[in-house]
Amino acid sequence: DDVEVKLKAETLLTSVLREKLFSKDQEIDQLQTEVATAVRGHDILRCEVQRTLDALSSVSHKMKDFELQMMRKDEKINQLRSDLQECSKELKITKSILPKVLEERDLMWEEVKQYSEKNMLLNSEVNLMRKKVETLNEDILLKEGQITILKDRLGNKHFDILYSLNDKSMQEFVLNEL
Repeated sequence: DDVEVKLKAETLLTSVLREKLFSKDQEIDQLQTEVATAVRGHDILRCEVQRTLDALSSVSHKMKDFELQMMRKDEKINQLRSDLQECSKELKITKSILPKVLEERDLMWEEVKQYSEKNMLLNSEVNLMRKKVETLNEDILLKEGQITILKDRLGNKHFDILYSLNDKSMQEFVLNEL
């Protein structure tokens, strides 16, 4: 009987151990499934981390580019401010000079008016002088004609020069020459 009890006990023990083994196998299968899921999750996370690192690297490069652009824009803004200050100084100088320039312009305009008036007067005088020259040229032509007529008369007459000085036409000739 003892052997039977031992056998039953061992059978019972074997049966319990089998159930435990089966249970452990199921736990192992469950754990393997969980490990596989965890490995897949880990791989997914690793891919996500890599993608995030790549995105971070890209954003980092974009930030550096943006910083460079900002530095260039800051330099440009500073240059524009400097140019603006220079232009403001030049504008102030120009504004301070402008009244003097306007005054000089007005003075020059007055001078131009005066010179214009003088020019008109001189043109009038020139025209008057031209008329006088024309009159004198006409007088010269008239006198030359008179001289020619007198020469012709003298050439036709044969008389003594001393006698001709008493002649009335000769006296007129001498008077007209003076």
